[in-house]
Amino acid sequence: MNSFKIAYKLLKNNLNIYGLYLIVLVVTVATYYNFISIQYNDTFVQLTKRLQSAVIPSMTCGFVLICTVAFFMWHANGFFFKQRQKETGLYMLMGISSSKIGRVFAIESMLLGGLSLLIGLSIGILFSKFFFILLGKVMYLEVELPFTVAPKAILQLVIVFGTLFVVLGFKNYNVVKRSQLINMIHAAKAKPSIPKLNYKKGILGILLIAVGYMIASNFKRWDWDLMTTSMITLVLVSFGTYFFFGSFLTIIFSKLTKSKNMIYKDVRLVSISNIFFRLKANYRSLAMTAILAAATVTACSISLSFKQYAEDHEMIEAPYSLSYESNDKNTKDKVRVTIAESAHELIGVNEVNFFIGNIEYVSKVKKVDYNNEAIITSYSQIQKTLEFLKYKNRKSILKQIKPRENEITFILNANTMAAPINVKGDKIRLDRNTYYIKENIQVPFTGNVAKFGKKNIYVLHDREYEKLKTNVSEITLNGIQITGQEDSEKLVKNIAKIVPDGLAKVSGYVKQYIWEYYALEIFFFLGLIMSIVFMLATFSTIYFKILSDALMDREQYIMLKKIGMSKKEIQKSIYLQIGVAFLFPVILGIIHSVVAINMLEEIMNVSFVLQMMYGIGLFVSIMIVFYVKISKNYTKLVYEE
Repeated sequence: MNSFKIAYKLLKNNLNIYGLYLIVLVVTVATYYNFISIQYNDTFVQLTKRLQSAVIPSMTCGFVLICTVAFFMWHANGFFFKQRQKETGLYMLMGISSSKIGRVFAIESMLLGGLSLLIGLSIGILFSKFFFILLGKVMYLEVELPFTVAPKAILQLVIVFGTLFVVLGFKNYNVVKRSQLINMIHAAKAKPSIPKLNYKKGILGILLIAVGYMIASNFKRWDWDLMTTSMITLVLVSFGTYFFFGSFLTIIFSKLTKSKNMIYKDVRLVSISNIFFRLKANYRSLAMTAILAAATVTACSISLSFKQYAEDHEMIEAPYSLSYESNDKNTKDKVRVTIAESAHELIGVNEVNFFIGNIEYVSKVKKVDYNNEAIITSYSQIQKTLEFLKYKNRKSILKQIKPRENEITFILNANTMAAPINVKGDKIRLDRNTYYIKENIQVPFTGNVAKFGKKNIYVLHDREYEKLKTNVSEITLNGIQITGQEDSEKLVKNIAKIVPDGLAKVSGYVKQYIWEYYALEIFFFLGLIMSIVFMLATFSTIYFKILSDALMDREQYIMLKKIGMSKKEIQKSIYLQIGVAFLFPVILGIIHSVVAINMLEEIMNVSFVLQMMYGIGLFVSIMIVFYVKISKNYTKLVYEE
C-alpha cells in the first residue's frame, strides 16, 4: 500500500479526532473567502469607491484572520502529533521507515487541509450572497448586490491556505523523520518534570505587560505616532503574556504547592499539582488562549462601539432636514409658506445665534482651529438646540458643559468623525479676553453644513456672550425639520430662491456626509464575524489542552477511584483544575482588551464603557457555559473505565 492510500485511510479513521479542528478550519476558510471577495466585487467596490470603506477593513480583517489561524493551526498540529506519538512508534516497530511514516503524516495533514479548503470554499461561495446582503443592509446600500464568484479571491485563498497546509505537512515529515523509536513508544508514559523557576523571565513578563499598558495609556500625552505605538504595545504585551505563563505563573504555583494550609484542603492537592507539573508543557497554549480571548473581547466590543458611534453621530452631522442663514422676518415667513405648499410637513424650527470669532491658544501652540476661526455661541443656544433635538442624555451633558464666566466649552466640529484632540484645561484668548476650556465634547449644533461644518464651536456663559456679540456681526441659522427629508432636494432649491445669496446660505439634508458614518457599520459587521472566529479558535485551543490533560490524567483518576475517592470529589478536583486553566487566560485576555479599547477611546476621544461591558459580559457568559460543559465531559472521560 502506498503512502497516499495509507494517509487516506488514516484520515478517514481519525475524522472524529479532527472534528473541532476541521470545523474551525472550514469556518475560517469560508470567512476568509467572503472577506477577500469584497475587494473583487465590482458592484460593491463601485458603490463604496469614495470611501474605500469596505475594501480596507475587509483586507485588514483578512490579514488578522490569517495570522490567527496560522498560529492556531501550528498549535493544534502539535497537539495531534503528540497524541499520535505512540501510534508512530508502533509503525516503526512494524518496520516501516521513519521517512515513509513522515510522508504519510505529511500527506494526511495536506489531505485534511485540502478537505477543509474544499468544504470551506463551497460554503463561502454558497453564503457569499447572504454575506453581501447583510453587509449591504448594515451599510444602508439601496442597490441589490448580484451573486458573483470571484476567481481571483479563490486563487488568493488557495495560495494562502495551500501554503499553510504544505508548510505544516513538511513540518510533520521532518518531526517524524527525526524521531526515535524509543521516544515514541514511551511518549505516553513520559511524566511531566518539575518546571524550572526563572525569576528573571517571570519579572520580565510582568514588566513587559506593564510597560505595554503604560505606553498604550499615555501615547497621546507623549505625542507618539499611533501606528508605532500600536505595534510596540502589541509586541510588548504578546511577549509579556508568553513570559507570564511560562515563568511567572510557575513561580506562583511553586509557592502554592509549598503552602500546606492552602494545598492540603479538600482535593486541592491533586488539582494544583496537575496544573503545576504541566505548566512546562501547557504555558504556550495558555498564552495563546489569553491572546485569543483578548482578540475576541476586543473585536466584539469595538464592533458594538462602532455601531453605537455611527448611530450617535448621525445627529451631529445632520441635525436638521435643511437649514438656512437669515434673520429677516419676511424671508422666514416665505420659507414657511414654501414648506406648507410642498409635499412635506413642517415638524419644527430651531433658530440659533452665533458669530465667527478669532481663537488663540495661550498655554501652548496648537493647530486646533483652521485660520484660528471658530463659531462662538452661548450656553443657552446649545441648551435650546439639544432640547429641540431631544438629544440623548442632554440633561447630564448640559450640566457637564455649562461654563462659568471665565470658562469656555469646546465642541468639536461636525465635519470630523473622530479626533484625538483634547483641549480640556487649556487657556485661550478671544477678543482680548482669556478663558479656561472647561470641557471637550462633540454634540450637534449647526450640522455638517458647507459654511460652518468644519469650524469648531466655543460656548460662552450667556453674560459673556452678550458682552462680546456687541462688537461683531451675529449670524442666525434656522434649522428646520420636515417629513420626507430624504426627498427634499426640490424644496431646498425653492427655498434657495427665497433666501438672499441663495444656495450659499441654504443647506439641504446632508445624506452624503452622514453616509460616511455608515462606513463604520462595516467595522461592526466584520468585527462581529471576527469575534465569532476568534471565539471558535479560543474554544478549540482550550478544548485541545483540556483533552490532552484528560488523556494523561485518566490512569491517575482511575487509581484514585480505586483507593476510595468518590465521583463527587473527583468532579470537584476537575472543576478546580479546569477552572484555573480557564481563569488566568480569560482574566489576562480581558485586561488586555480593556487596555486596547481604552486606546481606541483615546484615539476617538469618546467613551465606549457600556459597549465594553456588553462585550466582556457576553464573552464571560459563553465561557462559563463552555467551562461547565467541558468539565462534565472531562469527568466522564477520566471517571468511566
